[in-house]
Amino acid sequence: MWVGAFTTRLLLDRVGAGVATPLALLGVLGMAAVVLVPMAVAVRRRTRQHHSGRHHSGRHPSGQHPSGRHPSGRHRSGEHRSGRPRVTVPLATAVVLAGLGTAAGAASAALQVASVGREPLTAWARERAMATLVVRVSGDPRRIGGAASGPRRLPDSVRVRAVARQVQARGERILVDQPVLVSAPVSGPAAGWADVRDGETVVVRGRLAPVPVLSDAAAVVAARAPPQRLSDADPVPAVATSLRRGLAAATEGLDPDPAALVAGLAVGDESRQPADLADAMRASGLSHLTAVSGGNVAIVLAAVLVLARLGGLRTRARLVLAASALAGFVVLVRPQPSVLRAAAMGSVALLATVLGGRRSGVPALAGAVAVLVLVAPPLATSYGFALSVAATGGLVVAAPRVVRRMRRWRPTARWPPALAQAVALAVAAQCATAPLIAALGGGVPLVTVPANVLAAPAVAPVTVLGLAAAVLSAVSPPAAAACAVLAAPFAGWIATVAHRAAAVPGGSLPWPDGAVGGLSLAALAVVALGLAALARRRRARRPPAAAPAYVPTGVLVAAGVALVVVVLLLRPPSRAGWPPDGWVIVACDVGQGDASVVRTGDGSGLLVDAGPEPAAVDRCLRDLGVTRLDAVLTHFHADHVDGLPGALAGRDVGEVVVSPLAEPADSAALVDGWARAAGAGVTAVGAGRSGRMGDARWVTLWPRRTIRGEGSDANNASVVLLLDVAGLRILLTGDVEPAAQRALRAGLPDLGVDVVKVPHHGSAHQDPAFAGWAGARVALVSVGKGNDYGHPAAETLDTYARSGAVVVRTDTDGDIAVVRSPDGALGIVTRG
Repeated sequence: MWVGAFTTRLLLDRVGAGVATPLALLGVLGMAAVVLVPMAVAVRRRTRQHHSGRHHSGRHPSGQHPSGRHPSGRHRSGEHRSGRPRVTVPLATAVVLAGLGTAAGAASAALQVASVGREPLTAWARERAMATLVVRVSGDPRRIGGAASGPRRLPDSVRVRAVARQVQARGERILVDQPVLVSAPVSGPAAGWADVRDGETVVVRGRLAPVPVLSDAAAVVAARAPPQRLSDADPVPAVATSLRRGLAAATEGLDPDPAALVAGLAVGDESRQPADLADAMRASGLSHLTAVSGGNVAIVLAAVLVLARLGGLRTRARLVLAASALAGFVVLVRPQPSVLRAAAMGSVALLATVLGGRRSGVPALAGAVAVLVLVAPPLATSYGFALSVAATGGLVVAAPRVVRRMRRWRPTARWPPALAQAVALAVAAQCATAPLIAALGGGVPLVTVPANVLAAPAVAPVTVLGLAAAVLSAVSPPAAAACAVLAAPFAGWIATVAHRAAAVPGGSLPWPDGAVGGLSLAALAVVALGLAALARRRRARRPPAAAPAYVPTGVLVAAGVALVVVVLLLRPPSRAGWPPDGWVIVACDVGQGDASVVRTGDGSGLLVDAGPEPAAVDRCLRDLGVTRLDAVLTHFHADHVDGLPGALAGRDVGEVVVSPLAEPADSAALVDGWARAAGAGVTAVGAGRSGRMGDARWVTLWPRRTIRGEGSDANNASVVLLLDVAGLRILLTGDVEPAAQRALRAGLPDLGVDVVKVPHHGSAHQDPAFAGWAGARVALVSVGKGNDYGHPAAETLDTYARSGAVVVRTDTDGDIAVVRSPDGALGIVTRG
């Protein structure tokens, strides 16, 4: 089921959501075929056997006695000698079940994508229409970006998950039931979204924007106004929100690190986590403790069962109480992937106990994964879900074996059982999740096991006392504060372990990231396990006085070291090699929008446009190491300015230069509020302005006048910038259309620049002579993958290629850097 849902979602992300409905139908038909075809074959075969069979008197049709024994007296192959049945699954049945699960997962994923991507909401999002939506909030507001760093501490955008109930756009009003993501600044004209509560019904006014298939939302709504509340939350989410806020109030008097960890471990609230603590938790391999995970669910269930047993409740009553506590806990902490996985696994285990079934962790985990993937297919492509399942699988499968090996190994044979168990759990979870962590770019952490062993004793007290504080906050705030104070020393110990472990030199082994890194580490583990199994088998077969095993430990170590060296030598390009030496300008891959960064010094840059999403442009600037920033916003369309909060957050900001035409007015007002909140001046410029920003000299070539009625007024009012930096001439053109392009050519001689940013994402709406007038050696096309605008147009690309330019585009090449070597050579490095 997981494979079917995973591959289907990746396929739809590549080909588009338009084929989701046919693919869902194909999956349903596949399920039917997988079930019906083997049944038909089996019925036909049984019918033939019935007509052609001849039974001898007194003999069983299979040639065996009815008693279940062969004439020789031996048991059937399906039983042990003890008479207990041995469960076997024929190969044909296994193939049928695998096919059925794959088809079911694929059908579920395709149906989910088709349901989320229904039009006209998604069509309006592709058109970036202004809309008014009635939505029901389905989660706590989350601040994103680097808000916790930098001297100004400018909060980044707030993200709120919601379900749209009604949408009004393009003169139509429709009823819908589709998830959306509301993005809004913390300050400015649209402030107030940080205070909405889970379960409330509110009105949001803003501009729609498209999202990738894997985002699990139909659209992003860039809010242009504060939320207008229509109704309060339902009782259950209202109580959960009240308890979470009560815990936040109870921890207000604590130091920042313990307060953040108490809230995170108890109810999954990560909003108060300091940036240095988050970095330390990630570096030490303790990040799973900063939010609720399966371990916390296990602690809660164990505490409830112990209390119920002390209260004298019977087994079934204890299980009912545990199930109720589990449901309440999930509501309180919100259904995160790890919590859903752990809750589903706990439910399966409880059900198996009530029905008298086997209490095995592997079937429980498998059942939980199957149910969750079918009910919530987006989990199939969630890294958090994969990490959680891998860690649990490691604990269930490997931890008991590690404990047994430690008892037989002389250095650890006399360890206390509690210490051996803690080390075994940490080792098993770390080994199971290491390939995924490597794929995420985290390297191979070496301090994770000791850090987890040291932090483990404090996890349960923090979780239990934190939950007690949350519950007591509703009836006795002083008692809640007392519980928080009792939890603080344990939380402080976890923070101390994280900071000390993160400071250990060489605490993480460098490793390739992405699929190559994850698969190579997994292959290394498989090879090591295979060699170890071969060595054990040979040792078991040889006589006591025979020679040593064929594969001694030294050979295993040598093979592992050799494989590691080969992988590191063949390390593919990754984020560790970015930015390239000598970079001058980078066209950031921010989706369907524009964002270019010109290097103006060490750690400083000039950002020309900010793209449609704060997180995307912030990622590009962080990867380039830009901490000091000036900005030019060529015009006020959302795909050029909505990412500005992500660019400003946590950085020293100088001047923000904008187009003199403040249209659309709501976007212009937002830009002004964002910039002033960051302490930056806002200057509108026309043609003829010049200046210097660090190592870059600039001059504005346009707009000399406002062009009305010949295309988009805002596009034709784009600031066109000519820069001279590192010996290169760079022309950045915004979205100027043919009318403005002709006016530019008429007023200036041929430029002969080194680099040009192709106007308007390479659309077909171009002046045919503009590419020759620019005369660039490199043409950068900033465009979103799979966009519905037809960008870039083939004829535009051909025009620039014929003019002598090397054409590169962000939708196929990722981030694009133009570099200048010390000897003056010009080059292009693409990240994709």
